[in-house]
Amino acid sequence: MPEFDIDKRYEGIPGVSIGGYVAGLAAKDLGPSVAVTLTRAVPPGSTVTLERSESQVLLRVDGQLAATAVPSQLETTAPGSVAPEAAERAADSYLGFDHHFFPNCFTCGPDRSPGDGLRIFPGPVDGRPVVATLWRPPPSVWLTDRTVATEFLWAALDCPAIWGHVVHGGAQADDRAVSGRLELHQHAPVRGDAPSIVVGWPIERQGRKIFAGAAIFSESGQLLAEARQTMILTQNGVPLHLAAWARA
Repeated sequence: MPEFDIDKRYEGIPGVSIGGYVAGLAAKDLGPSVAVTLTRAVPPGSTVTLERSESQVLLRVDGQLAATAVPSQLETTAPGSVAPEAAERAADSYLGFDHHFFPNCFTCGPDRSPGDGLRIFPGPVDGRPVVATLWRPPPSVWLTDRTVATEFLWAALDCPAIWGHVVHGGAQADDRAVSGRLELHQHAPVRGDAPSIVVGWPIERQGRKIFAGAAIFSESGQLLAEARQTMILTQNGVPLHLAAWARA
C-alpha cells in the first residue's frame, strides 16, 4: 500500500492536519468529482497509508480509518464569481487579521509567511451573501506544468466554505463544528502563475449538520473548482458564530 508523510506544515487547528489536504490525498486519481468522509483527525507529521480499489480509497493513520473517498456527482450551488477588484477589497476586511483562533492554519492563517501557507483570506463582499479573496497560489503547490496540484485545491477550499458560513450563515452563539465530509468537482486546471478568485458561501443547516460551499474562479469568471463541505456540530470544534471571530 502506498504511504505518505503528512508534512507538519499542513496543520489547520493545532495538532490536526487540515481536513482539506487529507481529503485531497485520499481523492487523488478517483476522477474530477469526489466525496471524502473524514472519520479521524490526522496529526501533522503522521504517516498515512492509502488502500485503493476501483470504487474507493481508504486513508488510514496508525492502522485506523481516517478518510474514505468515493467518486461522486456534486450538485452545484456556486454563485457567480466576484470581480478581482472587489475580491481584493473584500480580503482587506478579513476577520482573521484582527483576531484568529488558529493563526497558523495552513490555508487561512495570517501568521503563515508567503510560500509556507496558502494565505487565503476571504472577507465579506459588499451587497452579496458571500466572502471572497484574490488568491495567488505559491510555487510550492504548483506542478511542473504550473497548475496547482489537486490536493492543494482541496485544502484551498476548506476554510473559505467555513468563513462563508461564519460571516453569512447566522450561526448560533455556541455553535462549533468539525469537518465531516468534503466534496469537490474540478472543472478545469487552476493556474499557479495567475491570480484566482476564491469565493465561499453558506448553503443550509439540517439538525447537527451545516452545509457550506466554496469555489475557485479564474480572473475572467470561469468556474474552475467547486467544493461542498458538511460540518458536524460538536462541543470542541471551530467556533462558527460571527461575534466570536469579530472579537478583537
